Amino acid sequence: MKKNELTEFLQRQIEYLQGRLDEALASVNSLTLSNEKLQTTNEKLVATIEELRKQMTSMEEAMKGRNAELSKEKAARQAVQRLQGSPSERQTKPMPAPAVSETPEQRPQKKRTNNGARRKTHPECEVETVVVEPDSPDFNPEAATFIGECDVVRYVMEPMRFKKIIYKVRKYVQDEKIYKGSAPATPLLNSQYTSSFIAGLAELRYLHCMPLENAVEYFRAHGFDLDKGTAQKLISKVRVHLENLYKALGPAVVEDNYICGDETYQKVRLQVATPSGRKIKKGYIWVFVGMTTGLVYFFYDDGSRSAEVFKQHIKGFNGAFQCDCYSGYRHIGIGEMSGIKRLPCLQHIKRKFLDLKDNPQAQEIAKLFGLLYHFEHQHRIGKDGWKAEKHLEWRQRYSKVMLEKIRMRLTAVKNRIGVPPDDPLLAATEHALKQWDEIPRIFASPTYRLDNNEVERINRYISLTRRRLTIGSHSGAEAAALYHSLAITCHQCGVNVFDYFCDIIDRCAAWPPNTPIEKYRDLLPDRWKPSQK
Repeated sequence: MKKNELTEFLQRQIEYLQGRLDEALASVNSLTLSNEKLQTTNEKLVATIEELRKQMTSMEEAMKGRNAELSKEKAARQAVQRLQGSPSERQTKPMPAPAVSETPEQRPQKKRTNNGARRKTHPECEVETVVVEPDSPDFNPEAATFIGECDVVRYVMEPMRFKKIIYKVRKYVQDEKIYKGSAPATPLLNSQYTSSFIAGLAELRYLHCMPLENAVEYFRAHGFDLDKGTAQKLISKVRVHLENLYKALGPAVVEDNYICGDETYQKVRLQVATPSGRKIKKGYIWVFVGMTTGLVYFFYDDGSRSAEVFKQHIKGFNGAFQCDCYSGYRHIGIGEMSGIKRLPCLQHIKRKFLDLKDNPQAQEIAKLFGLLYHFEHQHRIGKDGWKAEKHLEWRQRYSKVMLEKIRMRLTAVKNRIGVPPDDPLLAATEHALKQWDEIPRIFASPTYRLDNNEVERINRYISLTRRRLTIGSHSGAEAAALYHSLAITCHQCGVNVFDYFCDIIDRCAAWPPNTPIEKYRDLLPDRWKPSQK
């Protein structure tokens, strides 16, 4: 092929390929435009479908509501027909249904579903039943036939009411002998205030942590003018009758085989200022909680936080005692307290690492402690047939693996080279390792808690009191320990605090002072039964 021919051939090929390229580009442009149109159309279709779906949902809901109304109307008509067809109703002419105008007020309301939530029935409430008859002027009860009723519940609160009961005590003479009636006795000599009155004060002050000034104002707002001094005297004098009951509480808690303990401070006003001029003391109130019985025992020993106070009140106890790492508990398991095994609080240990928010190593260790809680909360004794033996087996299985992981991580942190002694992570690690031999004891029983949080929650009652008032004396702090113990024990045992105080104040006041302490054991909330009046 000559050069000229080859050039022409190649020129034709180029022109051919250029044409094909132009055609391809035109097709691409056309397809792009079509794609954009299709996308726009698709978006419109999606919006239309979504709108139609909303309309269908609304129509379905309306249909459900209408069907429910029709079902009720049908059931009512059938009931009327059955009644009219019965022998006793055959002679009765059917009453025409009154005309109903479709006003907005009379249209049937859509039934509220309450988002599927089940309403509480409040079986604890006093029940009063009221029959509501139709109030239409066209309604004739003699001509009407009863077809049924429905229950509509309303909850009503009546504020605190005070009564002044005057007993007309009559006297008679018969055969030269005088006969006289007897008014109900009061717990305090020459007092007009009953146990119910004092119980109300005690509940407000020691369960709801309300200062007496506020309690007096609360009484006044509900129609009873009470002086603060009178309220203080009532609480103080009744305390004398409850002392033996309180003395029975301490030994009863120690009889438990598992106790959680803690201590917290309370501001106490001093009668005589210290040499430095201070009139407020930071006194400590201790608390023992019997985890088996639910008994709560507060005690105040001149506000001391000494280990000797703890030794004195824990005397006679043999079991597991769970607490934080306060030095006052260091003698547990030694000497006189050799029969006690200490259980640490994992929450206190974990918190040391959680506080180091900017340290990734500390957060990783905190997560490992959190996994212990995760595994623990997977099962509950009594739920789905889960028994104590099975829970113990589960505890020992997961704790063995997790504790080894945590220990290895803590050891690695402690063995770091070049770490200053005041390193916060090192301090948290040493705090955990110091109690490491005691941690497995928690998992040796199916009932031991992982932490001391139950006591922490109970101590909030003292914290609330501390924020709101300063106790006036050491004697006042001791009274607070007594009343807090009884009131919070009631709360722990599911006993109504008001009913409990009403009963025990009268019973303790009636018993002679030399009544054995053991007899008061049955009056503590975990065994208490209301007296038969």
